[in-house]
Amino acid sequence: MLDHPTACPDCGVLPGQLHRHGCDVARCAETGRQRLGCPHPGASCNTRWSGHWPGDAECWEYGFLIHPGPDGDASGLPPMPDLNRLYTECDWDPSRQRMVLRAPSTPSAPEVRA
Repeated sequence: MLDHPTACPDCGVLPGQLHRHGCDVARCAETGRQRLGCPHPGASCNTRWSGHWPGDAECWEYGFLIHPGPDGDASGLPPMPDLNRLYTECDWDPSRQRMVLRAPSTPSAPEVRA
């Protein structure tokens, strides 16, 4: 479960504010990837800090959680967001500024030869 919103752990902005230049946590608004490696000029692709680590809310929503500890043994610890699964099974939606589940692919019909 998500804790209460906090300031960005890298640039210190409060929830709802744009990340500062050079923030290691900021995501690109166009790709959803880390903004530091983004090829877009200026601040056109800057995002606002939500108060939570990027992707955490989507992991909780989609049930992408892992249990810390050896071999998935929770050892009484709460589950954690599985960000690796999020980036494997979801795509960034620039219009919604969040990761969304990838549409299931439809298997192609077998080819019929006459």
